[in-house]
Amino acid sequence: MPGDIDARIAEILLCMVRLSHLLPPDDMDGLLGSVAVEVETAMELAEERRLARRADGNVVAFPCRRGRVPDGSPE
Repeated sequence: MPGDIDARIAEILLCMVRLSHLLPPDDMDGLLGSVAVEVETAMELAEERRLARRADGNVVAFPCRRGRVPDGSPE
């Protein structure tokens, strides 16, 4: 699977280089700016998913600090 992703990225980059020869510089700059925004958004989403708690994980949450009783808990 990682090889497939690398091949797809390489194909996209090759197409971008080909486009750079066909488009005026201003249009190419706009296109690259749009692609950069999409990539940045995808990276932020991936980071959020990586940091999100998993409901099926095996990590136990830390208890509250000593002397504090959570709402609804017996004292």
